[in-house]
Parts: sequence; C-alpha cells; structure tokens
Amino acid sequence: MSSAPRATITFHLPQHREVALTIEHHQRVAVEAYDDNISAYLRFLEGEARKVGYELNSTAADGASVYSIDAATHDLKIAAHDWLDTQPDIWNWIP
Repeated sequence: MSSAPRATITFHLPQHREVALTIEHHQRVAVEAYDDNISAYLRFLEGEARKVGYELNSTAADGASVYSIDAATHDLKIAAHDWLDTQPDIWNWIP
C-alpha cells in the first residue's frame, strides 16, 4: 500500500514552454530541442520527485504559472517548491 504524496507538482506545459523558449530567445534550435526533449525531461523529474515523496504530472491546460503545487499544508508546499528549485531546468538537463 503506497502512501499519499507529500505534494503534487503539476507543470502547465503551455506556460513552461513559453518561459523556457523566452530564455533562449525563441531560437529555432531551442524550439526543436525543447520539443524533442520535454517528455524525457518530465519523466526524469517524475522519477526524482517520486524518490522524495512527491508526485509530478503535467497538463496541456493553461495555468497561471509554469507549475502549481498542491499540498496539505503551506510548509509542505514550500518544501516542494524548494525541492523543485534544486532540480535542473530543461536547458541544464539536456545532455
């Protein structure tokens, strides 16, 4: 029996893509690299999140930000945010 995740992190893919590509000035090579690698990057983050008791998922629905965090308490939400800040962004993750 598995326990409930400490927090659920949901990436809002339209916003994530826009922010990631803005960092790279929407260069054609960046667009291709993002599109070719986003699925693997999210699988990587999902595995890392699972190791520390978080659930990670994504949605194609628009959101107010790049990601949202759902947790039972404010402290758990802050902890999930802090953990996410320690993870590489897609540009630092792509081999």
